[in-house]
Amino acid sequence: MKQFILSLFLLHGCFVSAQTTADTLSIEQLKTFLYTLADDSMKGRASGSLEEQKAFAYISSTFQQQTGKKLKPQAFAFTKDSVQYNCKNAYYFVNNHAQSTILLSAHYDHIGFGGPLSLSFTSDEIHNGADDNASGVALLLSISKELIQQANPKVNYLIVFYSGHELGLFGSKAFYDWGKKIKKFKQLSMVLNFDMVGRMDQSIRKLKCMRSAELDSLLLSLPMEQFQFKLNITEEEKLALLDTKHFFEAGIPCINFTTGMHNDYHKSSDDAKYVNYEALNDIRRFILFLVMKND
Repeated sequence: MKQFILSLFLLHGCFVSAQTTADTLSIEQLKTFLYTLADDSMKGRASGSLEEQKAFAYISSTFQQQTGKKLKPQAFAFTKDSVQYNCKNAYYFVNNHAQSTILLSAHYDHIGFGGPLSLSFTSDEIHNGADDNASGVALLLSISKELIQQANPKVNYLIVFYSGHELGLFGSKAFYDWGKKIKKFKQLSMVLNFDMVGRMDQSIRKLKCMRSAELDSLLLSLPMEQFQFKLNITEEEKLALLDTKHFFEAGIPCINFTTGMHNDYHKSSDDAKYVNYEALNDIRRFILFLVMKND
């Protein structure tokens, strides 16, 4: 009996050690993604800028390194205040030959040197947008490999990185309109969007969910004790203000995940050093569980 108990103890220790190692690697990976996207050299990833193109190239190359698959570009243009912007979304459709599809998305553009969108006292400094929304992009990059390599999935996955968000949700609108027109993707069963998921308050430990009401039963059934934070389920009307807007208005169930507003929002101080990487990794594990539970 003592030998049996010792064996169980050692087995548990190996499992905990393996999990700890996996979490450490995931955290370091999230840091790498986020620090790169929020580096000063990206100059705030303003829509249509050369630096946004640089961010697009980084996301594309990283996705291919992680998954062995190539993101596809979707070029679009829009005009705002008499200025034309030429931008690109990036997407990958994981076709598992299922009848339904889960769309997972995050916008990668930010506000460059701030300008009228800045909330800083001086708006001519680089606004790195570490939380807004390098955090969402890092999260989506980090889970893509596991979604693509998942064994026997019962749904398809549509992974999308949007541009044109900060100037008025132009990227998600372009993608929605294009997808609807060409009927390329199979029936969407759910949209999960990640926007500012890097600044979880350690004293509160809550992840906010703007959600379609019909998803309440799913969210309330989740074993949140496994992930060391709680869900704060909020009103669905806010989905019309985010990249979920056009899907939500079309009646597709949506959830937008965020850790919420903070004092560095749209300021030059939204830097990578302030991100809560351990909590971001907890969110990562949670999203994978949610997606695979709904599989």
